[in-house]
Amino acid sequence: MPLRLAVLSTSRIVAEFLTHAPAWPELALTALCCRPESAEKGRALAEKAGIPRLYTSEEALYAAGGFDAVYIGTANHLHAAAARRALAAGYHVILEKPFTPTAAEARALFALADEKGVVLFEAITTPYLPTYRFLQAERPKIGAVRGALANFSARSARYDDYLRGVWNTTFDPACFGGALYDMNVYNLHFFCGLLGAPQRAEYRPTLGGNGIDTAGTVLLQYPGFCAAALAAKDSGAPQFAMLQGVGGCLVLQGGANSVEQVYSVVNGVRTDGPKLARHRMAYEFAEFARIVAEHDTAAEAAARRRTLAVMDLLEPLRPY
Repeated sequence: MPLRLAVLSTSRIVAEFLTHAPAWPELALTALCCRPESAEKGRALAEKAGIPRLYTSEEALYAAGGFDAVYIGTANHLHAAAARRALAAGYHVILEKPFTPTAAEARALFALADEKGVVLFEAITTPYLPTYRFLQAERPKIGAVRGALANFSARSARYDDYLRGVWNTTFDPACFGGALYDMNVYNLHFFCGLLGAPQRAEYRPTLGGNGIDTAGTVLLQYPGFCAAALAAKDSGAPQFAMLQGVGGCLVLQGGANSVEQVYSVVNGVRTDGPKLARHRMAYEFAEFARIVAEHDTAAEAAARRRTLAVMDLLEPLRPY
């Protein structure tokens, strides 16, 4: 049976999700919940996605029930509190990246999930894509790594508003926006899943007038080499990633959030990775639904370790 899912928020990422998710057999979209002031937008999204019920109160949503899990796609600073309410109500939760502002909040939420006997899962695309798993399988073949680079940059549609002084959560430190939390989090998942946790890390941000990082490079020090991860919301360039080893290299053409085109070169021979057969978000939701259905505690624990490893890395780098 498909996982019955309620959706919280009418954010951009939720709108993208709702464009594709009705076709995914792993899910049955049963309810959408939004703020009262977003009711018109919520109604339009629900109708387009074939969602039968719309709520403007989380309390009413959870009291009504009729679903198994909640997808939370709110603004970054609202993640932890929204997840806490859903978990306390006894529902499984798939929570958008960046998972929480702090690692302590992440651990507290996982403890609450354990207490309630439900699954808490980060909605991060990278680890679940078959293209990324190809890179993980090819990684030992390139030998000792000597360098790694990644660029995941795109000029935000809200950047001009920010320059004009128009407030939005994307460029507000109080809302945990910025390039590190919104975009470089994908680069960190990309590198940590291939290279493990670094010995140390530092962040060299470009700061706006209010202290938000509009761009920045994370330097990850590993034994014998350094990895550099650039992300920007104030500018754009071709997105890519590369791991360079003594026996070859791994190459991503595209962003670390979708890992669309990948290949390896080992001893001069190029091997192309698979093509994505589905929308990039389908794979993370399929894994979440499978873990819930099969009570796969090992996979759940592995996902939790990935989230906490990145949270432990991410939080100390935040420049505000």
